[in-house]
Parts: sequence; structure tokens; C-alpha cells
Amino acid sequence: MTNPGRKKNANKFCEFHGEVGHNTDECMHLKKQIEEMLKAGKLSHLIKEIKQNNGKEQPKVTKKGETAGKDKAVFHGEVGHNTDECMHLKKQIEEMLKAGKLSHLIKELKQNNGKEQPKVSFSPNPEILFPPLGEDEGTEGPMIIEVEIGGHCVHRMYVDGESASKILYEHCFSRLRPEIKKQLIPATTPLIGYSGEIICPVGQIQLLVKIGDEEHSASAWMNFMVVRSSSPYNRIIGRPGVKKLHAVPSTTHGMLKIPMEGGVITLKSSKLVPLECAVVSGPEETSSATKLK
Repeated sequence: MTNPGRKKNANKFCEFHGEVGHNTDECMHLKKQIEEMLKAGKLSHLIKEIKQNNGKEQPKVTKKGETAGKDKAVFHGEVGHNTDECMHLKKQIEEMLKAGKLSHLIKELKQNNGKEQPKVSFSPNPEILFPPLGEDEGTEGPMIIEVEIGGHCVHRMYVDGESASKILYEHCFSRLRPEIKKQLIPATTPLIGYSGEIICPVGQIQLLVKIGDEEHSASAWMNFMVVRSSSPYNRIIGRPGVKKLHAVPSTTHGMLKIPMEGGVITLKSSKLVPLECAVVSGPEETSSATKLK
């Protein structure tokens, strides 16, 4: 159980839990689940991938003097110890975790645990419709979505219908690629905070915002004000941003619908975990976009 009084290390991020505090390769819960999958013989695809990378995918014969009574180690292709007892295999999996090369396995584990549901769907019906809700149904939380901005996959983006600005928090901006950060220009117009305070932006930057998946997506260029402030969000899209995307949000349904040619994209709101600012994972962890959690 998380100790609420203990300050989490914001410089560490666990891809499995989707929160800061520890790195993915330090996650004992994740390691335990991988161990259980090894014992259940459910990692044959990963073992095959490691063997191919090592150039070991070749048939082997049983060596003289080995005990045939022992189960065969699938990784080495020989008897003597079980696959889940193979220290060489465990070390290679540990190295892949540290290098951020097990994102596909982590995603599979999260889906099996019911922790991850598809956030994006597409309907060929051009009408924007929301399903009817019962008296006790619906959500009350903020609209939090995942988008691609400037080549980075950004989590914890708040769609705020009360805001007239597009905000990029400095803790997120500082983790963008250097060539993106160079596009920052001075901002001369101050912002008014929720409690009426005056906020002077660090600067402003224009970035392409892409929402959807590889098959169906909508995009628009937006000008973000970079703000130095503590926030559980990475960015905020206000009314102007929603208008640019022609998006229709429903906080009651926890959905954001965007019309596009051939149909409508639907994004489901993510559950916000109230944590400190999050970190960016390495570019090797994702094929097309760097992730900012």
C-alpha cells in the first residue's frame, strides 16, 4: 500500500503502474508477475526473441552425463534445470527491463490484470451521439486524455471547458527533445490564474496536437503558454483548443468525440492519479512517439 506521507521521487517512473516513485526495472510487483508467467510457461515468445537476438536459436542435443529426469530448460534447449530457474534468462530479462525493451510485455500484463482498457475507438457513423445514462451513472472527474504532441505521447492532458488558454507545464516542457524546446519564444501576455493571481509564462510554443491512433486521428496546430507551476497535469487544452479540433466533450460520460472524414473518434477519459509531475520515458520504449506520463 502506498504511504501518503512519503514523498514520491518524481524523477522515477514505473511504466507498469503508470505513476512516479520508482523505475520500471525496480518494480517488485512487475518482476513477480514476470516470474509467475515464466513458471506458467507463458513467455515462450519472449524467450524466442531473446535467443534470436543472441544468435542462439539453434537445436541442441542432450549432453552426456546430464540428468534426463530434470525438465528441459527452454531457453538453453537442454536439460539440467527448469526454465523459470535459469539465472541467465532472468538476467537477460532484467537487462531488457532496464533498457525499456519490454513495453509490449508490460502492456500485455496490464491488460490481463484489467488495468488497461482501449482509450480510443472509431465509429463510421458521422453522428456524434452519447449513450443514455441512468440516474446513478456517469462520471464527475476531470476529462483527462492522452495525445501526441510534437512527436511525444503525452499523458494527463486536461480538457478544461472553463479555460480560455492552452497550457504546457514547465515540468513537461523540460523533458521535450532539444530541437522542440528551441522553438520556445518569449510571451508578453500574462495569464490570470483560477484564484485571480497573475502568472507570467516562461514562454510560448506552437506544437502540432494529434489525437487518435495510427488508423484514425485528428490534428491541429496549437499555441501553448509554458507555465512554471506545480500541477498533476502535463498540459491543459481550453475552449480554443477544443474548438480547433471540433471536439465535443462530455465529462458526464468521460468521453471526448471528434468528427473526422469517414466517422467519429471517441476518446475515453483516463483516471487521474494525484501525483507529482511525471517523467518522460526513453525513445526506445515506443515506436513512434516518446512517452510523457
